[in-house]
Amino acid sequence: MKPSKFLLALILLSPSISFCEAGQDNWLSLFNGKDLSGWVAMGDNPNSFRADQGTIFSTGAGNYPNWLRSEREYENFDLRLEYMTPNWCEAGVLVHAPLYGRASKAGIKIHLRHDQIDEGARSTGSIYDVLPPLVQASKPQKQWNTMEIHVDWPTLRVTLNGQIIHDADMEKNSKLRWRLRQGYIGFQDIGQPIRYRSIEIRELPSKERWTALSNGKDLSGWTTTGTARWSAEGSTFVGSNGDGYLVSNESFSNFEFQVYVRTSKYANGGIQFRWESEKLKGYEAQIYNVVEATNPTGSIYGIVPAVDPDARDGEWFLMQVISQGSYAAVRVNGETVAESSRLTIPDQGRIALQMHKEDARVEYRNLRVKLLTK
Repeated sequence: MKPSKFLLALILLSPSISFCEAGQDNWLSLFNGKDLSGWVAMGDNPNSFRADQGTIFSTGAGNYPNWLRSEREYENFDLRLEYMTPNWCEAGVLVHAPLYGRASKAGIKIHLRHDQIDEGARSTGSIYDVLPPLVQASKPQKQWNTMEIHVDWPTLRVTLNGQIIHDADMEKNSKLRWRLRQGYIGFQDIGQPIRYRSIEIRELPSKERWTALSNGKDLSGWTTTGTARWSAEGSTFVGSNGDGYLVSNESFSNFEFQVYVRTSKYANGGIQFRWESEKLKGYEAQIYNVVEATNPTGSIYGIVPAVDPDARDGEWFLMQVISQGSYAAVRVNGETVAESSRLTIPDQGRIALQMHKEDARVEYRNLRVKLLTK
């Protein structure tokens, strides 16, 4: 029996009915059109986002750092969605966003505005502060825009209203090379209303190979030295009250290490890498959130001081340590704050977490390591 004209019109107009529900090409809907099931609100204002009229409505009531993220992380995928700016607007679609920290710097932000003005790498459709769009393809406010994002490392291709606005090789872009390659999909609230609908994803094969350095229960695989106290709270290692180290039993070479860090006020810690022994500790990526210190957070201690790290006591921040032969870099919340190509200690050794102060606490969460292709 043929469907009625009324039913066909309902299917075409309803934003809550997705292609994936028709079983087309392995697309999966990320929004049911009714509520925010499958999404997690981040930040301090619960009114930043709501389901409204078959759309995800970013109310603009919360402003930064409020955002809405997918329940799970994604690596390589095709994502398609529609968005509409009701009035003057600035917002962002986030890709590979971290759980904490600056998503626009650690992951990728596709910047959205209500206009077609050339603002360089802050224009509508730009990869925020990295690349301007190849063409101005957005529609005027109060009209729906169709966006497709293809991520398959190292390729990033973005299409807006049928026109390619980005076709980038992230490996060859110095600002994108060390961005996260896996993370959350999200929508940013920076103070103005915007609507999203027809949000669908098709996952592509994974390429990342990470090893978790915590079993989520205890300190297995690690050895303590010194007077500091160490404990495991789920996937978080906690150092407190003393001077000492938590040292991995396994050695690594040519790797990237990632960890979320949170410190109590004026805490002092660090991440040692290329550790050989108690006497040969390798190099230290400093953790010390004191403004205008000689070696603030992210410094390769005694080698290269960090430049303006975006890290504050009491807040989780992302640290990345890259070790490759004579080269090492430290990134804080997506920014490379210290790097050197003149390291002399061989690129081989264990990773150690440092606690370096009485009456203080440093937390290390979701520790993981990835071997790099030489």
